[in-house]
Amino acid sequence: MKISLVALTLALMCGSVSVSVAQETMSQPRPEPTKIVEPAPVTVDQRQFSVGLTGAYAITVNGTPGFTLPTVPTCCASYSSTSGTGVILGGVIELPLASKLELSARVLFQSASVTFATNEETTIRVANTVESTTLRHTLESSQGYVFVEPVLAYRIAGGLDVMAGLRIGTVLSATYSQDERLVDPTQPVRFEDGTTVRNATSGDLPNTSTMQAGALIGLRYMLPMNAAGTLQLVPEISYAPMFTNLVSDASWSVSPLRIGASILFSISKKVEEKSPLRPGKP
Repeated sequence: MKISLVALTLALMCGSVSVSVAQETMSQPRPEPTKIVEPAPVTVDQRQFSVGLTGAYAITVNGTPGFTLPTVPTCCASYSSTSGTGVILGGVIELPLASKLELSARVLFQSASVTFATNEETTIRVANTVESTTLRHTLESSQGYVFVEPVLAYRIAGGLDVMAGLRIGTVLSATYSQDERLVDPTQPVRFEDGTTVRNATSGDLPNTSTMQAGALIGLRYMLPMNAAGTLQLVPEISYAPMFTNLVSDASWSVSPLRIGASILFSISKKVEEKSPLRPGKP
């Protein structure tokens, strides 16, 4: 009988404790739901365009099958193709069109100088004898041009680009000097005026074609000059065959083979990078 009373007492005590715990649990506030923290947006520098300066040394190919200046007196039959030199300086702006494609626009000043020389074998009379001698016909010219060049550059490997484009410009200035002289001035012979030089003329090149147009093909290599890659040195080699002549009534074109380099500075802006962790958002 005593054991049953003790058991009943324990049961009542356990029940009271359980009811108290349950009441206490029910009286506690409901926990708030856990908030999902979105990852912070990642920003990257996106290049918008590049600006810079460019310069080159030019070997000018003065291509012609043979010409003379029609309005300038000369006894020369014709001048043939030769090479000259020049310098090219200007500014450049580049826009990215795709991951491997760039559009480059250049405004350039080009100087050029060339000397044509043609030797002519002739005979002269010295006293009562006839002797052979050589006449040298010389034409020297200097020119200045301004060109606009739209060029596409395509990345083929690493930092190597192949370039192709057009060049359109005008002649700013063009001068010439021309004469004929005896190659051997020690010979006892003179021209009609008693000198060893004749038909010496100089001045502005007559009948210049103000409109100049051609193409451009070449290669270049991009070399970063800082850790961010925003400053680049770009050596290049290119050739620009011209479609137009320098003089309207003579087959004389000036096509430069250029070896030079550009310095480009990139302009960028901050943009959010697309992330799969933020669906529907950049």
